[in-house]
Amino acid sequence: MPIRHESPYGAPVYGDGTTPPTAVCASGSPVPASAATLTALKAITDLGDLTHGNRVFVDADGSHWYWHSTSTLTGDDLFVATPAAAPTAGRWLRCPGPIDLSMAIAYTTADAAALATLPTGSRFVVMGGYWEVTTGFTGGSSSAIGLSSSQTGHTTKGDILGGSGGNVTALLGTAGIKEATIGADIAAGVVLIPASTIRFDQVTSTFTAGAGYAHLFGLLVANAGA
Repeated sequence: MPIRHESPYGAPVYGDGTTPPTAVCASGSPVPASAATLTALKAITDLGDLTHGNRVFVDADGSHWYWHSTSTLTGDDLFVATPAAAPTAGRWLRCPGPIDLSMAIAYTTADAAALATLPTGSRFVVMGGYWEVTTGFTGGSSSAIGLSSSQTGHTTKGDILGGSGGNVTALLGTAGIKEATIGADIAAGVVLIPASTIRFDQVTSTFTAGAGYAHLFGLLVANAGA
């Protein structure tokens, strides 16, 4: 189903009042520029929607994306999304502005595993983060986790999230949103640049159970797509 929320010239489109709209007309209600999920966004094939610069809101997580007609970057569903049709060129790019980057983790996630890589043409100012625990992190011997980066100056375990000692079962042992220890580098300012990774840290030992998401929030200053 096409979104039909903008014309090829970027002007808002108005539907005929039906839900979903069955026609586009000069009067009626504005057609929401949204897709239910990122999967639904990637499934769009209507050429009217795949117009360079068109922006779409994803209901499921509140993220904003724009269509870049010539980008050929590899999709990661964090900064870049490749349409299901896998065209040679044309990508959905995360819109610059405030973002909440959600990266899946589990007790089996390897130490120093790259959870995300900053794509070409991007810059991300990290302001903080938190843990979203779906299954409590337990077991191991004084186990602790955190986040760091491959970028020079932020490579020590816990530099971005968790701190030098990491976050432990006392915080992460039950499901829910957990206010994490902020990494030592955040106060001084972390600006991640293209090719830098966000890394998962097994700071101390390894949990034997646990799953969820590591979140970093801040400003995506640029995401040019090339």
